[in-house]
Amino acid sequence: MTIKPETQTPSRRTFLKTTGILGAGLCVGELGTSKQAAAASPFSAREPRKGPLHTYLTWSAEPATTVDVNLCIREKASEVTVYYDTVSRDGNKDAYTLKMEATYYPTPLEMYDRRAIYMAGLKDLKPGTTYYFMAGDPKYGYTREWSFRTLPGGNAPFRFINGGDMNIGPRARKLLKWAGEQDADFVVIGGDLPYANGLLKEYDDWIRWFANLDEFMNSNGRMVPLVTAVGNHEVNRYESDNLYLRSPMYLSFFGRQGDTTYHVHRFSDDMVLFLLDSGHLLPQDGAQTAWLEQEMAKYQDVKYKFAAYHVPLYPAHRPFDGEPSQKQRTHWGPIFDKYGLTVGLEHHDHVFKRSKPLKNNQVVEKGQGTIYVGDGTFGVDPRTVDPEPRWYNEKEGSIAHFWVVDIKPDGLSLTAIDEDGVTVDALALP
Repeated sequence: MTIKPETQTPSRRTFLKTTGILGAGLCVGELGTSKQAAAASPFSAREPRKGPLHTYLTWSAEPATTVDVNLCIREKASEVTVYYDTVSRDGNKDAYTLKMEATYYPTPLEMYDRRAIYMAGLKDLKPGTTYYFMAGDPKYGYTREWSFRTLPGGNAPFRFINGGDMNIGPRARKLLKWAGEQDADFVVIGGDLPYANGLLKEYDDWIRWFANLDEFMNSNGRMVPLVTAVGNHEVNRYESDNLYLRSPMYLSFFGRQGDTTYHVHRFSDDMVLFLLDSGHLLPQDGAQTAWLEQEMAKYQDVKYKFAAYHVPLYPAHRPFDGEPSQKQRTHWGPIFDKYGLTVGLEHHDHVFKRSKPLKNNQVVEKGQGTIYVGDGTFGVDPRTVDPEPRWYNEKEGSIAHFWVVDIKPDGLSLTAIDEDGVTVDALALP
């Protein structure tokens, strides 16, 4: 049974709960049995020999004073701890002045090979401060010492990276290398992360994806938080009302950023970001549109309003009248226009584009409409574009790239960088 358009937004408790029908669901259909999945992908040799298998940062609360430390460990443990401090302790866990026990979250990953997800939501942190941490459990060991940097808060400047449609191959690694040199405060990924398609048998792609992040984005020992939206390649074709059956890996890793697959984050006094679901797990209309209206009204006085989602409202490769794009222009477009969305971060089409200022599906003067940038080539091979830019686009190109976004009190800037580290576009807004 598929989710109907008017399905209500699930509560946080319901959304995170993965018991019940999971046991039956993971043993049928596309997902296969855990034994088949384990036999299909002998990946353990490429994972850390001790300590957590994956360690990464996300947010579910205020970014200047909190951070969520996520850990994927070999199996459920009685004690998983994050040790942290404002000075380096060189990995001596007993020397850190602060610690927090991580919370266990049951996920479908345990039905694969018992690996378990834990998260510690660190709170009451100091804005604009570097913290050092290590994490793990006594049985399997601990991470190396990593660091993270809280956002500065207020209207202080900050920087983030945006891209989507990554994959795990050489082009993704080249782009991540350049992205890792930008000293970003966080990364916004608009769906299609390792292209594992919601299938447990393709879990090996997630291992390589996390390894690429550690090698390039986190290369200097500072771990960069991730903010994500779901894409079509995070979802399988299994029909169920249980979202974890339809997207077992993505939701296991990134399902705690908000109450559901769409969520909002206020990064400073001047900037707010809405993460949306382009109909991959929950429909664009109905509950999601009502939520978007409510949240954009709540933040209407914030100077810079961004939205990130997978399928573009204004595609540069796929047809303009394609159903998902048309649906989002119908349901989201008027809300973007009403509350003055500054920039739409779009993906899915595997090309480069920057739109003209748009409002009510028309080109308007600079500063009077929304700029849409994209379209998701943060590692995948670029597709073709039309010989001339479409009526709504200022620029288009068959170019793999990512965007660097700088937010400052006196304006914002967007810079597109290609796989050779070359700037291919730049835009400044007051």
